[in-house]
Amino acid sequence: MIDDIGEFLSKLPPIEKLFGGAWIITWFLAIWGYHIQFFLTGLFCLFLAILLLGYFDEKKKAEIPAFFSMDKNTRTIIVQKIHEAGLSWDDHEICSGSAMIPSGLVREGDTITNCSGNVAVRHIPTNTLMGAYNFE
Repeated sequence: MIDDIGEFLSKLPPIEKLFGGAWIITWFLAIWGYHIQFFLTGLFCLFLAILLLGYFDEKKKAEIPAFFSMDKNTRTIIVQKIHEAGLSWDDHEICSGSAMIPSGLVREGDTITNCSGNVAVRHIPTNTLMGAYNFE
């Protein structure tokens, strides 16, 4: 074992080279360490600001407030399912084609009547196309 240690020590560079290398490393850290510290601090602050502003939050998916089905025989569109409570027919419009929208609150089973052409129903507050139905 002593022979192994002696062999290891004989392979080490002279002490002057070790001190010279250490001096170069400390000189580099003394000059650039201050700047690196500010750079890393700036990166941390930027990351913190991004987190606080919510850029990494999941975006809410636009959910369609209601689902409709069409009946070509009776030329109607029927509300099948509602996902938003208090949904009003005043918040909807027929973008194309022609149809009669009911009044009041939207309820399952409500019917849009007298549909003709390509009827498109739009939810005005979210600017969401609720559906397009071809009655031609």
